[in-house]
Amino acid sequence: MFLDIDADIQRDLEIVDGFVVPREQRSREHQKVATRLSSALEKAAIFEMRRSGRDECYETSTEVDVLLWDVPPTARKPDAILHRCLPEFEQLAAEHVVIVVEVLSTWSARRDRVHKMGDYADAGIAHYWIVDFDKIGAVSIDRYVLAGRNSPYTHIGTTHRDMGPIAVNITASFPIEVLWADLEVAPQL
Repeated sequence: MFLDIDADIQRDLEIVDGFVVPREQRSREHQKVATRLSSALEKAAIFEMRRSGRDECYETSTEVDVLLWDVPPTARKPDAILHRCLPEFEQLAAEHVVIVVEVLSTWSARRDRVHKMGDYADAGIAHYWIVDFDKIGAVSIDRYVLAGRNSPYTHIGTTHRDMGPIAVNITASFPIEVLWADLEVAPQL
């Protein structure tokens, strides 16, 4: 039934434990930070695919339904994700996702830090990032990783814009480096 809802209405809804749940309104800065981070992850993925020459394919998406589990149906719309490439009409599911990112907003902080974090961990998504932002762009990134199947996330690090030019420098599935400058949405004040 959810898939039969008009796409413009569906965009602002998620399915949680079989119930349709509205998503909060996202500011332009919120959307820009998510888009900038998605672009930076995509750039790193493309670089890795070219460098390695392997057949592994990665892509990024913003605000798309990720099926976490079927019963009861739960599909979240992360702000940004890095996932393995899929055929055009295949449903994006938790097992395809490498990194899931939520950008905090006034109304979503508790949901992102508690409810979504628990859902993504239960679905087995290995990496979860929470991004805070201001009028300039991303301010901090909290990174979490699953310690093992059926376990909660473990906090592995927080970076802050005041700590230097590098926002993220990891070797998750492949090397990823993101600069704070990549996550700016406005000129420096």
